[in-house]
Amino acid sequence: MKKLFSLIVILVALTSCTTDVKFNNPGFQAYRDDVLWRGIDVKAYKSTDGSLRIVALGEDGEVELITSGSAVGAYYLGSVNDNSASYTYTLNGADIFYSTENGQGPMLDMANLVLSGGSGYSFATNVPTATTGGGSGMRVNTIVNPSTGEVLSVKIAAPGTNYKAGDVITISGGDNNAKFKILSEIKITDNSNGTISGSFKFNGRNVLNNPQGGELVNFQYGAFYQVPVIPEP
Repeated sequence: MKKLFSLIVILVALTSCTTDVKFNNPGFQAYRDDVLWRGIDVKAYKSTDGSLRIVALGEDGEVELITSGSAVGAYYLGSVNDNSASYTYTLNGADIFYSTENGQGPMLDMANLVLSGGSGYSFATNVPTATTGGGSGMRVNTIVNPSTGEVLSVKIAAPGTNYKAGDVITISGGDNNAKFKILSEIKITDNSNGTISGSFKFNGRNVLNNPQGGELVNFQYGAFYQVPVIPEP
């Protein structure tokens, strides 16, 4: 296990949590459903239109990250933009494909969702929401502090349509002040000397609805470091 954590240290800050991510140069790793996933072979391809595609092949599948550009900054993942992430693996001869594309709703980071918990809420299901973006129809189930009515966490009951990452969602009820944000993103922190570095986090949906896989896969505390950038073939 110690061999996996050597040489290079990248500190990835996700909301209020921090996790040390350490790996070789170049490198790519993340926690997939709370289990360490490490890319063995990592490549970054830049297209003539400026978009970037990072492909990491691991022992048990492949992760692909696509951003509309390669400049330093955050690239949010949702259902209505040009950025995406996917994870593919084969089980019993069948491909199981998770992606942030082709969904009917937002791809949510289910950890640390709540921006503000509000007050006066109660445990409830199918609670309607409002948004700062163009999405509509999302409903959530809420878990609250029974003493204060503060929303502690949410689960999507109905995903709605046309949401994108970065949207702030307000949960109806209580004092109408409980909010959470769609957080899935790819963040480029360095693009210099022909290499790319950054972090990522996303939920991917089982696009093919393969019953051998779960409904979602969650990647957290992801990081890629000094991956050489080459032209898209």
